[in-house]
Amino acid sequence: MAYFRDRDDAAEQLVAMLPEEIGPDWLVLALPRGGVPIGAAIARHLGAPLDLLIVRKVGAPGDPELALGAVTGPGLEALTINEEVRALLHLSKAEVARLAAPAVEAIAARRALWTAHRTEEPLAGRRVLVVDDGIATGTTLRAALAAIRQQGAAQIGVAVPVALGSSLEALGPDLSPVVCPHPDAWCPGVGAAYQRFPQVPDEEVTRLQTEP
Repeated sequence: MAYFRDRDDAAEQLVAMLPEEIGPDWLVLALPRGGVPIGAAIARHLGAPLDLLIVRKVGAPGDPELALGAVTGPGLEALTINEEVRALLHLSKAEVARLAAPAVEAIAARRALWTAHRTEEPLAGRRVLVVDDGIATGTTLRAALAAIRQQGAAQIGVAVPVALGSSLEALGPDLSPVVCPHPDAWCPGVGAAYQRFPQVPDEEVTRLQTEP
């Protein structure tokens, strides 16, 4: 069963649930590509700045949809490993790092494509709201959160329309607030929570960052 018509509908539901403490002094950080339309809608509602946090999943050998880890770049120091999957596949951390190298290169290319026209927002001392269009395993979002913590954000909140299984619980206890209208959802994938779930084009990712 789909919970949302599309990402616009998901954004409306999240906006309706945002606590009063979140205002224009927060930085909305959207995960491309699917989180950008939702993050842009939230940022417009708040009158808050919008930026991107570019994350790339590291797929398991032979099963690229299974998240072995995720990176935020620019180097492998920003690699988050799904230890359960690593152990299941009997891979060493060095082997995971080798598998992650193409993802690091992809992050650099995407950063040049999407953010070359502007300066990225600093995170140190900021209150940050991280937005995506859904959580499957949580590995990608955990990598994003690790990068934000490393950059010294003062407070980190998360807003996602849907989280599968127990993925929301694995994000860490230090997040506040956590806004999710459909936690613990049992869908075959995030896309199944939407009636329409098209890929977000690169042009739209760039445009949504520059719209007032």
